[in-house]
Amino acid sequence: MLKKDLQQFKKKLEEEKIDIEKELKEHKKMPRFGTESTDPDQETDESEEYGNQLSIIQTYKSRLSDINSALKKISNNKYGICEKCKSEIGLNLLKINPESRLCKECKKKA
Repeated sequence: MLKKDLQQFKKKLEEEKIDIEKELKEHKKMPRFGTESTDPDQETDESEEYGNQLSIIQTYKSRLSDINSALKKISNNKYGICEKCKSEIGLNLLKINPESRLCKECKKKA
């Protein structure tokens, strides 16, 4: 992989990391339970909103973990290598998903 490509991926990953960390901070405001409402529909809505927020937060945390892993690989000169088959991950795939851990072929098999 060319050094300029590696620098572009690193910049993109760092920008995405900042964006995700902002999103995680915004989603810390979870719905408040324990209101004095006895309306079952309102309680159901609050519970559903809480579940949705947890799902979003988990997705962000997972992406952040993948981004941190990719940044670590860049600093260890192991970026762009498939974790499963150890072959090179194609540039087209990395342009779409710079935190990708698997090559196109291994993604198809998974």
